[in-house]
Amino acid sequence: MTINITPLKNGLKRMLNAIAYASQQTSDYFRSGSFGMAVYPYLMHPCFDKMLNGITALVAVLTAFGGVFYLFGEHVVILFSERGITTYFHHSVLELFFPIGTMLGEYENKISNLPQVMRAAFSYQGYLFIWLYFLGIYRISERRYWVLSALLALCFSIGAFLVSDLNSASYNQGGLHNFGASLTFLIGNLTLIMVGFDISSARYPKFKRRSLWLGVVGSIAIIVSMTLPTIFTPLIERVGIYSIMLWEIFAGFTLLKISK
Repeated sequence: MTINITPLKNGLKRMLNAIAYASQQTSDYFRSGSFGMAVYPYLMHPCFDKMLNGITALVAVLTAFGGVFYLFGEHVVILFSERGITTYFHHSVLELFFPIGTMLGEYENKISNLPQVMRAAFSYQGYLFIWLYFLGIYRISERRYWVLSALLALCFSIGAFLVSDLNSASYNQGGLHNFGASLTFLIGNLTLIMVGFDISSARYPKFKRRSLWLGVVGSIAIIVSMTLPTIFTPLIERVGIYSIMLWEIFAGFTLLKISK
């Protein structure tokens, strides 16, 4: 039995064309519409361009640091946890958000000694991600799908803030909050895929490939962790988070090159 995926491919193609058209129309308004006629010439001034390069360099450094901060920060939290390195395999990321002794419903948390590090890492992502897109990725993209990419980046930033503000009184292990966090991670990986579609293969071939591969692998990992729970679900979920953090490191170095 063969499955005909042609209708799916055609539907996806039509959707991407519609997104590209909406992105182009929005760009045209800001460049050649009434807003563009009044403001755009000033944005093209050499002084503004130099200032923007400096801002891009700063965003690049903060972006690379954000990826390293999360990866290193979570590792430190796990090393100082009561379960040690086995936490990677048996406990979700959200379980590291609460100090030892916190009651999570009927379950007493006995894992994390440094929950403030995890909250700080996610707050940092909330502040960073949307600015990373507009002050960095937008500059090097072909801007065909920038409206959807920007919307996804904004949703990921908001989701990261909500995750960082999670409190024990409302937390339900394996319930709505886990679903919300997983949805946030999925949105982050979908952002990577859209960025990959929007990056020129001629100018930034490595970054384009890394964006697409990391986004696809991360999205699959999150979907699997949400729909097929096993004893390895915490580890699979982390694959979907680490894909975003590794991408941020690659994005930071790519942006540093163009800001010189």
